[in-house]
Amino acid sequence: MTIEIDRRRLLAGAAAAAGLAGAGGQALAQAAPRSSIAVRVERDPEIIDPGFRTGPHDGNIIRVVYQRLLRHKPNSGELELDAAAEVTQASPTVIDFRLKPGQMFTDGFGEMTAEDVKFSFERIGLEPAAGARPSPYRGDWAGLERVEVTGQHTGRIVLSRPNASLMNIAIGDVSGCIVSRRAVEQRGVEHNTRPVGSGPYALASLERQRGAVLRANPAHAGARPAFNEVAVRFIPDNRATELALRAGELDFAVLPPSVAEPLRGVQGLTISEQPGLQYIWLGMNMEKAPLSDIRVRQAIRLGLDVDQMLIAGYNGRAPRLNTLLPPAVDGHWAEAPVYRRNVAEARRLLAEAGVRNPRVKLLVLNQPAFQNMALVARALLAEIGVTVEVDARDGGGFWSAGRGDAGREIDMHMMVFNGKLDPNFLMQWFVSGQVGTWNWQRFASPEFDRLFEQAAAELDPARRRAMVIEAQQLMDRSAAFVWLTNNVSFLAHRSWLRPASVPGWLDWQYDSFAVA
Repeated sequence: MTIEIDRRRLLAGAAAAAGLAGAGGQALAQAAPRSSIAVRVERDPEIIDPGFRTGPHDGNIIRVVYQRLLRHKPNSGELELDAAAEVTQASPTVIDFRLKPGQMFTDGFGEMTAEDVKFSFERIGLEPAAGARPSPYRGDWAGLERVEVTGQHTGRIVLSRPNASLMNIAIGDVSGCIVSRRAVEQRGVEHNTRPVGSGPYALASLERQRGAVLRANPAHAGARPAFNEVAVRFIPDNRATELALRAGELDFAVLPPSVAEPLRGVQGLTISEQPGLQYIWLGMNMEKAPLSDIRVRQAIRLGLDVDQMLIAGYNGRAPRLNTLLPPAVDGHWAEAPVYRRNVAEARRLLAEAGVRNPRVKLLVLNQPAFQNMALVARALLAEIGVTVEVDARDGGGFWSAGRGDAGREIDMHMMVFNGKLDPNFLMQWFVSGQVGTWNWQRFASPEFDRLFEQAAAELDPARRRAMVIEAQQLMDRSAAFVWLTNNVSFLAHRSWLRPASVPGWLDWQYDSFAVA
């Protein structure tokens, strides 16, 4: 069956490593294809509820425990039908859906109905009842007004304004996962760790500091996954991950280049590189002197050598990024300027600004890639007369540094965000309303805000693309951003295994992992 997508009819620790050889460990060490696999995650799975997940490590489990109206095709950014038999864009603000009948929730919670869809979407996208906790992912459903139930398996999503991101970011992703209303109301908070879904896998166990086990759901109405069991192993340490891969105790992991490269010669392992969807940049506080002078920001941008920084941080294996959106995202500004180091011009700009021997602090995550890039930046900027103090902090201290008034005191920072295949998702952190939250540059542009809002509501791809490029041009003119890379994902896996992910390798598709 051919399915077309368009506006009218969208679709008719170390302790964990030590435990790898425990229960089932000998079976997992087999060299040949088998019915179970073990994958490594570097953050501990916590909440297996789509409305309150804590990150991609939770989301990758959630997207196989539950179904959505639409889902991404394996290894693709395109959408296909999942729980829905049909999804139709009736107007820019109305989307009709019809569920496939006979899709059963686990644990005896019955058939999925349009009432479950309404409950699932509104609990994330609408203001909660008094005293209830709001979902941190409410923004994914921007513009949601209500979901109407028109029949046992049919309903209508009504928006207050068009939302061009809705299909990719909400309906087809984790925020569009359909829960059992009865199960959520009956289990309450316990549903976070004892989820009830209708997806290809069911959660068999979830153990803090160890990970999770997924088992194929025999009641799932769709295709059966290739593997009966997926052990999701929490191993925060890269060295422990490398040893587990060498020993045959892990079948799949995403690794930094320095860890992945030595594994290329290991028999039975395949190492491959995939473009990432993270975006990493050096930002400057536009409100704090001397960086409040655009000439100082321009001088620093010209004083840096991005290519040298990437060699230091990623062994030269990560692609250079010259604008906010990486090439995989619609609206990528392909003609963005590629700034090359120009020491003489950088010094001239500092002199013109009347700034002599400025001292600035560069805040970075306490991780090798960022530390190495920061040290190179320090040496490069010293040659134009800028003294840089590198402030490396662990996660908690780093991520809280730009919040509230404390963010006014940041000079420069090196930041990494996770992306999605949607321009507004990547742009959202740079609107004026994010100053004091995630907009650490304190970049406040009414024109950027206007373009962001217009692009979010624009359903014509060409017009939306033009708006997004113009917004990136405004960011470039501010000279507050030195784009570094969209990263690269090094996949390490058994040669007989074919892993699957939405492009970018943040959103894994466990149910589409297969024997090569």
